[in-house]
Amino acid sequence: MNMKIKSTFLVSLILLVGSYTSVFSDTEDQESIEINAKIEIEKVSRNIINALRYGRFGLADGEWKKIQSEVYKSFAEYDYLNGSLLYSRMEWQEAKESLNRALKKEPNHEAASFLLGMIYAQEDSWSEAKETWIETNQISPYNPFYHYNLGLAYYILKDYPNAITSLNKSLEYKTNYNEAKLILAKTFLELNQVDQAKTELTSILEQDPKHMLASHLMGRVVYLLEKDPKKSLTYLKNPRVLGWREKKVYARCYFEMRKWREAENLLRPIAYSPFADEYDQSFYLNLLLNLGFDERANDFFHFIQKQSQNESKIAEAYRMLLSSREGKDLLYHYFKLRY
Repeated sequence: MNMKIKSTFLVSLILLVGSYTSVFSDTEDQESIEINAKIEIEKVSRNIINALRYGRFGLADGEWKKIQSEVYKSFAEYDYLNGSLLYSRMEWQEAKESLNRALKKEPNHEAASFLLGMIYAQEDSWSEAKETWIETNQISPYNPFYHYNLGLAYYILKDYPNAITSLNKSLEYKTNYNEAKLILAKTFLELNQVDQAKTELTSILEQDPKHMLASHLMGRVVYLLEKDPKKSLTYLKNPRVLGWREKKVYARCYFEMRKWREAENLLRPIAYSPFADEYDQSFYLNLLLNLGFDERANDFFHFIQKQSQNESKIAEAYRMLLSSREGKDLLYHYFKLRY
């Protein structure tokens, strides 16, 4: 091989090696960029989630600005964080779209699945919340809070056997979870299993004697079991936060104690509601008459007469809305909302 050919060969070899080196270097740089981006988005994610949990919304928004370059937008975590921020602003539709994008990229993203169910619950779509949380529990079967919210959804939807199963699962993984015991007690009361409800409530009040909701329910249980209005009223902490079922019971207790004004105050919103039954209405009329409110009694009687006899659908819808409002107050929340 003469010198000219040899020289040409060496130049070609150098160029070829340089080309391969360049391609390898570019690949290596891209991998390095993606690895660094993943590390950064995981760090920012922790900061945003913690900020949202404690209501530090300015900090969350500031952290979000750090990951706005294109390299982060391919990650499912990016869409989840965007959905979380939108959720905190109560922009439900946009949040759902972002969370669904996260789940499309990463179907086993349990936090995105859980938060999607929360949005359905906030929208009073408890059937959709239930179905979503079933999927969440399949992804992560050992989280007591996931089982709790699913049990609450079953309770709102009046699927009491499944509510008991899910709430017991929650208690299996978090033994002293009083919120789960409370919904379990409410479920037992709906099934007229009063003794089992009392067992759950006793357990809560032994741990936390000031637990207001458990105390209110215990007063209802005491009245059902012992028919002792005086003893039942000792469990009443705050009449303004009573559920409609408890209002009926405590109104009866006040009535039997001849405290008719207190009974009338509690029963009034029930008596005028679409789902008041004949017993509620006659009881309220009796209260008005005992108080000497003859004119109000006449007005209420005419109100009853004018009511449509075909309001069962309205009554059921109203009950569902009341249950939904109660459920939203009892949900386990990861994040605070920007009211």
